[in-house]
Amino acid sequence: MRDFRDAKAMAQTLRAALAAKGVKISVGESLELIAKSLGAPDWNTLSAAIRAERPKKTKGGGLTPPIEPQTALEALRRLNGAFNMADLEMLLAKVKRLVQTPDQPSAASPASADEAPQRRGTRFSPELEASLHRAVAQATQRKHSYTTLEHLLLSLLDDNDAAPVMEACLVDRAALGAKVIRYVDEDLKQLIVPIDPAATGPAAAGPAPTAGFHRVVQRAVIHVQANGRPQVTGANLLVAIFSEVESHACLFLSEQGMTRYDAVNFMVHGIRKGGAAA
Repeated sequence: MRDFRDAKAMAQTLRAALAAKGVKISVGESLELIAKSLGAPDWNTLSAAIRAERPKKTKGGGLTPPIEPQTALEALRRLNGAFNMADLEMLLAKVKRLVQTPDQPSAASPASADEAPQRRGTRFSPELEASLHRAVAQATQRKHSYTTLEHLLLSLLDDNDAAPVMEACLVDRAALGAKVIRYVDEDLKQLIVPIDPAATGPAAAGPAPTAGFHRVVQRAVIHVQANGRPQVTGANLLVAIFSEVESHACLFLSEQGMTRYDAVNFMVHGIRKGGAAA
């Protein structure tokens, strides 16, 4: 499984995937996007963490052991403190610009009606944008320093695209909501920080999204773009949560008997869990 040390390969894969869809980005842009997805503020910072992991030659010709992985990972986790909601929104806006092409054909190269949908870029649905802000509001209301996947899942319970998918997968949304709220209120108390009304800069932008939160959003963007669809919805984020297998959000969904396959089967084929047609 790839980790932050494979960032260059991941950036190459991202660049190739977008190029296959006719979207060209520079090497530098792909590296910056991957750095953000891994929780680093920029590529230079992530590159330094990668270099710290490489064994170094000693005077005798041998190799010194690399820094313990958890040391570098802990450094990356600390970087999340500088990654706030404003950064997330700017990154999402950049991704949308990268994957968008003009809605209207130019006079120099007219497009047919059949080609027009393919020329439209991938966008975030208004409902999803509201759900992302609602997740941040959930964290802000509790004075949490981070917006986690559990805040996001709590928000998706009321998302008009994600909620029907949960119901089709036989999820008891009331029970799931109660469990998520209990976890957020009791187990995330360590995220509570005093609010400074005079704070400026990142501290004033609200709870910082965790690296997992960011990965889920970006994973959904890339998946939807790869499938040539026009909008990213809350349902896409719900599916992406299943890739964060170590998160409580994924655990809570699994405890309800929901799987990624169940969700995709309903979204693509309209088949509810158990085989009933929608």
